Amino acid sequence: MKIQTLRRIAASIAILSIVSFLLVTQLPDGQRVTAQQPARQSKTAEQAFKNIKVIKNMPAGQLQGAMAFMAESLGVDCSYCHTPPAMEKDEKATKETARRMLRMVDEINKNFGDQTAVTCATCHRGKPKPAVSPPLPSISAPFTTKSATASQQPLPTVAEILTRYIKALGGMKALESVTSRVRKGSVEVGGYQGTFEFYEVAPNKGRLIGLLPPPVGSVQQVFDGSSGWVKNQNGVFDMTGDGLDQMRREWIFYGDVKLEEQFKTMSVAGRERLDNREFYVVSGTRPDGKIERLYFDVQTGLLARRYSEVPTYFGALPNLTDYDDYRKVGQVRLPFVVRKLRGGTILVQTISEYRLNIKMDDAWFKKPVAQK
Repeated sequence: MKIQTLRRIAASIAILSIVSFLLVTQLPDGQRVTAQQPARQSKTAEQAFKNIKVIKNMPAGQLQGAMAFMAESLGVDCSYCHTPPAMEKDEKATKETARRMLRMVDEINKNFGDQTAVTCATCHRGKPKPAVSPPLPSISAPFTTKSATASQQPLPTVAEILTRYIKALGGMKALESVTSRVRKGSVEVGGYQGTFEFYEVAPNKGRLIGLLPPPVGSVQQVFDGSSGWVKNQNGVFDMTGDGLDQMRREWIFYGDVKLEEQFKTMSVAGRERLDNREFYVVSGTRPDGKIERLYFDVQTGLLARRYSEVPTYFGALPNLTDYDDYRKVGQVRLPFVVRKLRGGTILVQTISEYRLNIKMDDAWFKKPVAQK
């Protein structure tokens, strides 16, 4: 494949993930592949890319996810080890260090039957240099002990948590009276700042228009209820595979309201404290077998986070959506800040305007006819 073609594909993937807040190029089902296991792709990383010295037998299609896992584990970006766009060059000492670390991790995991017992994240925990000393207590309250009161309180049931959540949003009757929605605002990701418009119609149609500075530019992503497509400076492309499946799941109009419809089973996992806030955590099993954890604010009852994991060659990448700054819009309450973590990239959507029950023609969601 020509270098220019590879660059166009890479640019398209980056643009799509930035504007749509989706990890469009999802990974295969992601268990760690060893030399003894059959490759799931027609080519290995060594065959498809230049200068692969350690992870030679990795399926080529899993390399992007593996790199994202390492970058997030260390809290860095690609340029920490690589010299973009010549990613194959060995100009930085950190790249050789990474190779030594990969050999070390592989050797340790051999002692556990080639299972993923340790990863980069085991020691680094989001920092380039791993800590070698035990963590110190908080300097703000060095002598306080964790109160047992919260853990001793009886937990509410799933039904009680969801009922309180719907009430906090304005009630199911008010929520179901909204059948279309437009949200506009600003978006920030990877150093880029731009604007977006998102048009949605129940039950699951959506059109996302994003505008970021060059070289990203304008991108549209549309789902018509059954199929999806993307339009950028390179043309119009159909959504397929796991990216399309994720769009079907995440672009449900009442997806953050009618939660019980999205899971086969739900249970209360416990109560957790994050950033000085208390949350009831509900664990749900999706029809595809994946587990999601839903965080509901103990004080307000509102949904604050949806957390799941995406498997990669080295381990699981966190995949989360945070909802913040809920305000009343008409008879319902909606979040005005949405943060997403996809493939190690944080995306922040700040909504400046909501419009509800706006009439939208079906033609607005149809794929444009290719010009001859």
